[in-house]
Amino acid sequence: MFSSLLFDWSGTLCDDLSLTLQATNYVISQYGLPALDRAAFRAEFQLPYPAYYSWKTPGVPIEELEEHYRHILNSPEAVPVTLLPHARAFLDFCKARGIRCFILSSMDSRAFVRQAQELGVYDCFEGIHTGILNKEEHIHSLLARHGLRAADTAFIGDMQHDMKAAHAAGVCAIGVLTGYNNAAQLHEAEPDLVVPHLGMLQQLMQRSSPAASPSDLITLHSLSFECRLGVPEEERATPQPVRADVSLVPPIPFSGMLDDITRSIDYDVLARDLIALAQAEPTCLLETLARKLADSCVAHGALSATVTLHKFALPCTSSVSARAHA
Repeated sequence: MFSSLLFDWSGTLCDDLSLTLQATNYVISQYGLPALDRAAFRAEFQLPYPAYYSWKTPGVPIEELEEHYRHILNSPEAVPVTLLPHARAFLDFCKARGIRCFILSSMDSRAFVRQAQELGVYDCFEGIHTGILNKEEHIHSLLARHGLRAADTAFIGDMQHDMKAAHAAGVCAIGVLTGYNNAAQLHEAEPDLVVPHLGMLQQLMQRSSPAASPSDLITLHSLSFECRLGVPEEERATPQPVRADVSLVPPIPFSGMLDDITRSIDYDVLARDLIALAQAEPTCLLETLARKLADSCVAHGALSATVTLHKFALPCTSSVSARAHA
């Protein structure tokens, strides 16, 4: 498990590719150049961006290009910027485990602050380094300033220059395929790991996390509800009582929670969500439902979970049970 993570912004946490393409096409249209489609733009765009636009529109002052670019950014027709899928869950995952998070981005500082605040993630970062055109140089001072050890740190980004910056500082280079470079481009920069999105990276980190102390368990005893369950259709037609015993390995040991619910698992929310999941649709097998509920516990932040379900359908037994571990 890494103790610190550096994040690029655009294409890594924030989906602004459509806006960037819209603004770029507006800029180059001012000089009679044809519009780019998404694939063509991804194939040719490079950072630092002044070099790209100087190549695209040679001889035009960067200040003039930026004025055209800002015209779109400030326009009511600007494509909205959103968080990428899994970004918020991954940042919450980091917070729950005490992982220190930082931004290292070429994004304009004012634009980053505005976007991060509007998207509700500005306070997720201990340090913010924006407007950085040469990440390979700056990453060293970032590590030194915040006292980060390269061996315990990863840089997560969507472009080749992010991977090169990580290599320059000796930190783990993790590429995500949600942004500006495609898989072939990213692999040219020899990342240590490439994932399709942050949700997959979260799963990998959860599997490799050191387990909490064996005595640190959260258990929901005899969670009772009714749901439609059974192989025969007539059995599923009527809800029947089910009891669940749920044991969770917390995201971090109790000693590290510091009496902060965001570092643990809100078992009231979890219990409600498990019941809602069980009642959402009929299920034939008790085993299937047990697996769904165990997976849901992990999705709520548990390092692992064991769910034992009891149903009371056979008159010759006190109950029939199925146990699933995730």
